[in-house]
Amino acid sequence: MLKLFQKPIRVIAIDFGSNAIRVLIGEQNKEGSIAILGYGTSPTESAISKGIIQDIDATRQALHHAISMAYQKNNKVPPKLISIGINTPRAETQTKEGVVRLKNEEITEEHMYQAFDMAQRELNKHEKELITSVTSYEWYIDNIGVSQPLGMKANQLKIRLHATLIPKVIIENIRNCIESVLTPTHSVIDHFIYSPIATALGSLTPEEFELGALIIDLGKTTTNMAVFSEHKLLYASTFDFGTIFLTRDVTALLKVTFDEANKLIYDYGISSELINSPNIASPAVSELKNISGSTLSLSSERKNNPVHLQSALDGFSRNIPKMELEGVIFARAQEMVHTLKQEIDIKKLENTFIGGVVLAGGGAQLKNFDILVKKCFNTPVRIARPLGIQNIPQSINNSEFATVVGILKHGFTQYNAIQKGTVFQHKRIANQFFHFLTSPKKLFTSKKKRTNAS
Repeated sequence: MLKLFQKPIRVIAIDFGSNAIRVLIGEQNKEGSIAILGYGTSPTESAISKGIIQDIDATRQALHHAISMAYQKNNKVPPKLISIGINTPRAETQTKEGVVRLKNEEITEEHMYQAFDMAQRELNKHEKELITSVTSYEWYIDNIGVSQPLGMKANQLKIRLHATLIPKVIIENIRNCIESVLTPTHSVIDHFIYSPIATALGSLTPEEFELGALIIDLGKTTTNMAVFSEHKLLYASTFDFGTIFLTRDVTALLKVTFDEANKLIYDYGISSELINSPNIASPAVSELKNISGSTLSLSSERKNNPVHLQSALDGFSRNIPKMELEGVIFARAQEMVHTLKQEIDIKKLENTFIGGVVLAGGGAQLKNFDILVKKCFNTPVRIARPLGIQNIPQSINNSEFATVVGILKHGFTQYNAIQKGTVFQHKRIANQFFHFLTSPKKLFTSKKKRTNAS
């Protein structure tokens, strides 16, 4: 009998962000510990927006650069799996159930597949691809929740499948980009995971998964939100806003460049004085200029300390009151946080995350953003750090890498589940897997060969 995974296995994780592509190369030993072998980042500028590739050539270049950085100190050993995060407001999440009737029978892999197949048949997948994983499965035997029903006896097997549907065109273009850079022969399994779930996997503690936690990932063009409780996924979604909204507001009102606006946002952050002001409820963004009105009790420092603008257009002031900048930033930030809170209230999830809120993404590093979220949600808030990795490099031990670490961890979980036969979404994955074991091909081709192929 073929013994699998005696050697450490490698996985590549890729996070296609609107601000940057992040790549991790990880290795898992037979004890299950994960170590980072290499990492790389590359700015995407406008090549990716809201999870959708806008310029595939520029995206390929950015991906190639990030992967080359990750492999600087490692030989190019082919990975067993490429784990890819996907994140778009066009994602549609649904929960469906599949039930298999038994007669006090021992549950087999075929029973589990039948339950999965019944659940996924309920989904409307027209022009969309189903994204799911072992993280998205909830199993029940005779209506009792279990983590793994295989081999147990029951009269009924039920699955609750948390599925994400992504337009096929989005996935195919990402896959095309990866294949052209990494896998010209497609000799390695690829697997997608919905980014809000990956962020949770990369940053929540076991206690937070059990008690319940809300993860908010504030990115450049999108914001992801997910809720886990009792180790189950209760909710996941992507919102069509991010820190770019703050940048645009500052640019529009102060007539500065996007680069300077972005720098001002991170230099000054969100005013704690405005957050704690009893006179502010929920101002509309259309009233940004009125935020700094005379009705507020403002400190003399905020009234008198000017902000010098380097790139203001001719005819516009290059020195503005600090309170004017703070008012612009605060109004939009508060609007976004209130939108998230409203969604939680509508879904009746406000009592499901007693473990608190965890903030991830580049937006989590905005000064006082955690204080604003804490006031709005009235619950403890912390900034995410990647968890579950041995000796993680300090340069990636921050909220921006929480998602790609989760993508990496998920890749190992998914690969091991394929080994055990507990992944049912695509039988082609299992076929790829065993074909790769019996006739592996080179993952990396020479530049000359790639040129000739083109």
